[in-house]
Amino acid sequence: MDTTGAEPAAHYDSASWRWRTLLLHAAGVVLVQSTQNAVFFILAVLAKKRFGATDWQTVLVTAAPTVLFVTGIFWNDVFRRARLGRYLATYWIVSCAPLLAAPIVTSYAEMLVLQLIVCVGIAGYHPAAGELLRHLYPDASRGRIFSVLSASNMLLNAAGGYAVGVFLDKNPDSYTWYMPLAALLQGIGIAIFWGLARSSGITARRAALLRADAAAIAEPRTMLRRVLDPVVHMRQVLREDRVFYRYEAAYMTYGVGWMVCYALLPLIVTNRLGLNYEEVARSTHVAYLVALVAALVPCGWAMDRLGAARTSGISFAALTLYPAGLLWASNASELAIVSAVYGLAHSGTHLGWTLGPVSLAPSPEKVPQYVAIHATLVGLRGAVFQGLGVLVYRATGSFVWPLVLAAASFLWAAWQMRVLPGMIAARQSRISIPPPEPEPSDAAPPPAVPSRTGV
Repeated sequence: MDTTGAEPAAHYDSASWRWRTLLLHAAGVVLVQSTQNAVFFILAVLAKKRFGATDWQTVLVTAAPTVLFVTGIFWNDVFRRARLGRYLATYWIVSCAPLLAAPIVTSYAEMLVLQLIVCVGIAGYHPAAGELLRHLYPDASRGRIFSVLSASNMLLNAAGGYAVGVFLDKNPDSYTWYMPLAALLQGIGIAIFWGLARSSGITARRAALLRADAAAIAEPRTMLRRVLDPVVHMRQVLREDRVFYRYEAAYMTYGVGWMVCYALLPLIVTNRLGLNYEEVARSTHVAYLVALVAALVPCGWAMDRLGAARTSGISFAALTLYPAGLLWASNASELAIVSAVYGLAHSGTHLGWTLGPVSLAPSPEKVPQYVAIHATLVGLRGAVFQGLGVLVYRATGSFVWPLVLAAASFLWAAWQMRVLPGMIAARQSRISIPPPEPEPSDAAPPPAVPSRTGV
C-alpha cells in the first residue's frame, strides 16, 4: 500500500472495483445526506406551524445549519489529528445521534436546542467527504462522478422530503419517529464510508501520515490556542493562496443572495402563500431537487471541461432568475416552476461548492483544510445575511427589496468569478514549467543515486 503521498486513485484500476466503489459511496451519501436534508428542510415551517414561532424565531431555525458551518475549520483540526474511523464516529455522535431525542421534544425551545446541537456537527461531514472524493476518483472524471453521487443523493432527498411533508400533514407529531429513524440510517451510512475507506487503503494511508506527524499532533496546546490555531491557519491560507481567496470572495458574494432567499422562503410559503406541509414540500424541496438532478450530470460534464470557476460564474448569473421568480409566484404551482428554474440554475454552484476547493487545494493532504475553510465561510455569511434579508423585509413590509438585493448579489458574484479561469490557468502553467537546466560547469556532477521510492 502506497503511503508516500503519491497522487491518489492509482488503485482505481478495474471496472468492477470502480462500480462497487461508486455504488457503495452513493449508498453512504444517500443514507447520511438525504436523511439529514429531508429532516432539516422543513424544520422552519414546522416551527412556525406546529410551535407558533415568530418570524425571527423562524429565522433562527433557518439560520442554524448555515451559521454553524463556521465550525468547519475546527472540525478540520479534529480531522487532521484523528484516525478516520474515530473521526466518523465522533461526527455521528454530534450530528446524528441527538435526533434520537426527538420523541421528548414538545416545544419550540426544545426543538431549537436539539437542532443547534446537531448543527454544530454538520460541517464535520465535509473534510471526510472531501478526503473520500479526492482519493477515490481521478481528476479527469471527478466532476462527473460527483454529479452522479449528488444526483443519487438528491433523488432520495426529494422522496424523503416529500414523505416528511405528507407525514406532518397527517400527524404534526410525526417528527418524533422519523427523526430517530434518520439518525439510525445515518449511522449505517457512516459505517459504509468507513468500510469503503478501509478497503481502498485510505485509512492505512491516513494512519501513516498521522504517525509521520505525531510530534506536531501531540504538541500540548492551551484551550485558547486550540480555538485560535485553526482560525490563524485559515487566514494564512487565504492570504497566501490568492486564487483560492478570489474564489472564496466570489462565493461569499453569491452567498449574500442565497442566504437572503433561503431565509425568506419559509416566510413566503407561510405568511404570503399559506401553504400546507405537503404543498411546501412539493413546490419547493421536491421541484428544486428534481430539476437539480436533471441538470447535474450535464453540468458535471461541463465542469470537467470548463472548470469549477467558469461553471460557477455561469450558474451565479442564471441564479438572478430565482429571486425574480419568488416575487412572481402566487400559488404552489407557480412556486414549483420557480423552484425548478432555481434547481437548473443552481446545479453549477452546487458542484462548484465542493469541487472548487477540492481542485484548488495544492495537494491531496490539503483538501480537507480547503473544504473546511469553504464550509466555515458559509457560516460567516449565514450569520450576517440571513438576518439582513429578514430585517429588510420587516423594515419595508415587502419581499421586493431583499429579493432585489439577492439578485444584485448573484450578478456581482458572476462578475467577480470572470477573472478566475485565467488566474487558475496561469498558476497551472507555472507549476507545469520545468525548472531551468543548470549552467554547465567544468566539474562533472556526481552520478545520480536511484530513488527507492520511484519519485
